[in-house]
Amino acid sequence: MPDATERRRRTPLAAVMTVAEFHERFGTQQACVAKLREERWGADLERFACPACGHAKGWWLPKRELVECRECHHQVSVTAGTVFHRLRSPLWKWFWAVYQLAQDKKGIAALELAKQIGVSYTTAWLMLHKLRCSMRHRNQRYTLAGLVEVDECYVGGDAEGTCTTGRGAAKKTPVAVAVELDESGKPRRVAMDTMAKVDGHSLRKFTEASVTKGATLKTDGWGSYRLVAKAGYRHDAIVTGGGRNAVEKFPWMHTFIGNMKRMLLGTHHSVSPKHLANYLAEFAYRANRRWLEPRLFDRLLVAAVSDKPMTRRQLVAGGS
Repeated sequence: MPDATERRRRTPLAAVMTVAEFHERFGTQQACVAKLREERWGADLERFACPACGHAKGWWLPKRELVECRECHHQVSVTAGTVFHRLRSPLWKWFWAVYQLAQDKKGIAALELAKQIGVSYTTAWLMLHKLRCSMRHRNQRYTLAGLVEVDECYVGGDAEGTCTTGRGAAKKTPVAVAVELDESGKPRRVAMDTMAKVDGHSLRKFTEASVTKGATLKTDGWGSYRLVAKAGYRHDAIVTGGGRNAVEKFPWMHTFIGNMKRMLLGTHHSVSPKHLANYLAEFAYRANRRWLEPRLFDRLLVAAVSDKPMTRRQLVAGGS
């Protein structure tokens, strides 16, 4: 019997929303507010809960675009307490950023987004990083299971945005990568995150956060992975010797690392180590939902309205 991932592969999906369809559906503030209201509370406010008293009934005030609680009469906007909290740009510009992150496999750079929607580079950067944080928080709700490849690579260094494998690379940010495989050896999901340094403790911390206990870890023969396995995992260590043999033994691992490298190089050219984790989260979010591309716009909107607001200071500091 096919698992959930296989069923998603076989289920036909609607076509991806075109640019023309996007502008037709979300070209006005009213249309965007209606969409957020539907995704957050339901078309008839059936999922509404007053943030002040918890009452489950409210009235929609169309002229003010607010919901008023029937019990305490507290009024709340559809963007309050979400990623869109206290936004200064029109909602359609935010929706366009969501569309670009959801539909383009390479994402979009802040400079390009700023040109497209007519905002400053700083505004576009903040918009994208708020959405990337929502992607990261969504990723953290799930862990990999079964047979999972675990490895590490390095990003950055002398040629910013480049990624090379191998331990001890100077001036580069170490990145841990895990790939869940199905029974046929094909990839299901991927997890990526930055590490302070490449050692057993950092890899164990990443693995415990990303992989369900009891899973089988497929790694190379580096000794530090034995420490990781002691955290409650079965361990299949394969001595590769590096080079082409490593690629042959771990093909999907190197495929995902290569695709991540192309995204960073092709779209962003250089990425600050302080914010790299959010770019990795963006890549993993799309990769893990690659069979759901027509629904990614709606899914990312749900993630944004379900997430808490973040301040500019938090984002600039590298918070998530």
